[in-house]
Amino acid sequence: MLNLIVWLALFIGSYVVIYFAADLFLDNLKDLCVIYNLSPFIIGMLILGIDPEESIASIIAAINGLPYISFGNVVGNSIIAMTLPIFLTVLFYTLNFKAISKFYFVILYILLINLLCSFIFRSGMFVSGIIAIGMYIIYVLRNLKYRTQENMGETLDYSEGKLIGKRNSSKVKKIILTSLGLVFIFIGGEILILSADHIMDILQLPEVFFGFIIIGFVTNVEELTLIIKSVKKKAVEIGFGGIIGKLIWNLSISFGISGIIIGNLFYEIILLWNWLILFLIILFLNYSSKKELFTRRDGLILMSFFVIFLAINIVFAAF
Repeated sequence: MLNLIVWLALFIGSYVVIYFAADLFLDNLKDLCVIYNLSPFIIGMLILGIDPEESIASIIAAINGLPYISFGNVVGNSIIAMTLPIFLTVLFYTLNFKAISKFYFVILYILLINLLCSFIFRSGMFVSGIIAIGMYIIYVLRNLKYRTQENMGETLDYSEGKLIGKRNSSKVKKIILTSLGLVFIFIGGEILILSADHIMDILQLPEVFFGFIIIGFVTNVEELTLIIKSVKKKAVEIGFGGIIGKLIWNLSISFGISGIIIGNLFYEIILLWNWLILFLIILFLNYSSKKELFTRRDGLILMSFFVIFLAINIVFAAF
């Protein structure tokens, strides 16, 4: 009982750390975007979109001869990251954002086709892995080229007086505070996952419930908190950019390195089903981007994709 209380306290405490660290991170990152005239969306993609934790999990699974777990982690985490955070956010807020550049959807569709080819063609994993990494390099180079607010057609919600004040403020201090906020978000996330693991072990909850629901939620708590906070702080491009960046990271770096290690993956029908769900989610994201907003109805549609994803994988796991 004492162990359970300790881990519950750590679980709650770690989220409190993430919650307040998100304020520190977003406030100062938003100011840095003003000071250096940087695109919040691109900065969100390049900073928040990096997910080494999931990459390491997929790579270790590939090294240990568990190709389906490695592949499933990439696709499953991408589906969860694109559904849960947005759904839970639009329960409370309407998500308004600038239309996403067609370039990113071209990248995503190429990565999706590449992902499909990886398990359809023999030895496709190795070739697809190299292509995926190459696409990430193109994506980063393009982001660096179009990194300013003017190039992305973005403006942050500041009056002229505040803009001058922000640009005259201490750059070094804000860089340090932004870095500290990001570090505490990552530390809080790690403790959250660790404590959730121990709580599930103590309570002896079913593995399926733990794997799909608990881990799926806690591994995306950072994204959920950041996107909600970014909406409240009128810097939604930062949080939304992080989600899009994470999706591209998963389908390029995480999949690319794992695919090169795996080399070959024998076709299973469940792979195609999961790929199709991910494809439909990205297609829906493309449609919503043209409207420049996510409403509660859109969130429910995304959540339905998540429920279908859970149901299909639970059924296939049972049989």
